Amino acid sequence: MPKKRYNEWDLRPGIWGIRNYYTTLEERAKAGAVISPGYIAMAMAAAGLATAGLLLNSPAAIIGSMCVAPFMAPSRAVCIGTIYREPGIVFRGLVKQIGGLLLIGSVIAYALTTFLQHYLGGYTITPEIALRAIPTSQDFALNLIIAISAGAAASLALTAEPRRVEAPWGQVLDAVIGVEIAISLMPPAAVVGIGLAFGDTEVATRALLLMLLNIVGLNILGSGAILLLRGVRRRFLDQEKAVRQTTAETIIRVPGFIDEGSTIDVTLLSKHEALINVVVRRHFGGEVPKTLATSIAEDVETRTGCKSDITVDVIPLITHQGLK
Repeated sequence: MPKKRYNEWDLRPGIWGIRNYYTTLEERAKAGAVISPGYIAMAMAAAGLATAGLLLNSPAAIIGSMCVAPFMAPSRAVCIGTIYREPGIVFRGLVKQIGGLLLIGSVIAYALTTFLQHYLGGYTITPEIALRAIPTSQDFALNLIIAISAGAAASLALTAEPRRVEAPWGQVLDAVIGVEIAISLMPPAAVVGIGLAFGDTEVATRALLLMLLNIVGLNILGSGAILLLRGVRRRFLDQEKAVRQTTAETIIRVPGFIDEGSTIDVTLLSKHEALINVVVRRHFGGEVPKTLATSIAEDVETRTGCKSDITVDVIPLITHQGLK
């Protein structure tokens, strides 16, 4: 395999030399927009911790809520979906994000505060609660800076070290950044419910405003801006998909081809160059055309305008039984 060539395109925006990079981002966005039972359970746990911490004026408990709040994934879905111009992903990500904060976070905070106030009493607006109610313009500005910085960190994790998307251990960094994102989201959402439980609509309204502005800061001003500056674009996703689709349509003509288990990995080196690694599974017997790699290269260049360096591994199978 030749070394990466640094030509004129390497100096322009874009992430190059990472296997399946742009489609991996899309897959993460799609996964991040799915509402699962686990997401609901973790959001409920985070809301309970945040409510208790705010009423106790305990920063440690509030930090604990941030550690379990699952809001990294929907924020990433909204950001990447917007750049890739996929409104379905953006809509589902926003529903998951805002719904988790208000329908779970605020509702649980309201219910817990109402219950505790009714049976125990003595709870008041603590300094930690007041902080999320935007008491001063200085506090508001600092909270917005935190949100933008957390969003930027989330995108830098994907672009500053782009090979991390290929590494399972990279999820550890995601968890750490998820805590930073939760700083701007879960506590204000809990304060909305607490304020309503106390009958203080001004506290609830200001906390809601802070939460919504933090969402904009996270998703657009922080995360989205970094991805755009690093060159993440829909056209590169389309290029990667087109190269993979063209390759798939070429190898399907291999005698005895088996779709299950065959893989195609595409690594964009620039706007017009790619590495293609193909693993073809086929029934035992017969011959694979020696010109298969050449045929793939020609088809890819004709249909996508992309020159390619191709490696093809053929795995013959004596028996194979698929699902019925």
